[in-house]
Amino acid sequence: MENYYVVESEDNPGIYCDAEKGIIEINGKSLPENVDTFYNPLIDWVKDYIQNPRSKTTIEFGFIYLNSSSSKKILEILMLLKSLLLENKLKIIWNYMMDDEDMLEEGKDFAKMTQLNFNFKAIS
Repeated sequence: MENYYVVESEDNPGIYCDAEKGIIEINGKSLPENVDTFYNPLIDWVKDYIQNPRSKTTIEFGFIYLNSSSSKKILEILMLLKSLLLENKLKIIWNYMMDDEDMLEEGKDFAKMTQLNFNFKAIS
């Protein structure tokens, strides 16, 4: 399976997906002009990945900003990855700036909606 990368830009987060290592990272501002065009290739990659996942998968988020349409796509990705819990380990790391209470709350909302355990990490 091919790895998947997107270089971070002013309005789009950087994405790093390594199937061999079981790593998915999404960092930066998520305000894409067309959320489907931006996130659907990642969703397709995740669908392929969960067909043959590693024994441990780590997804790490580091959003500076996340608009509501991007939030829906992140929720979709998390729900796909939730299927890994039956046989595999899934670690979710939610990084947020120490003074960004809104981004911390966003992560807590995702944890509540998905009923997944998140590791919250304050960055100074």
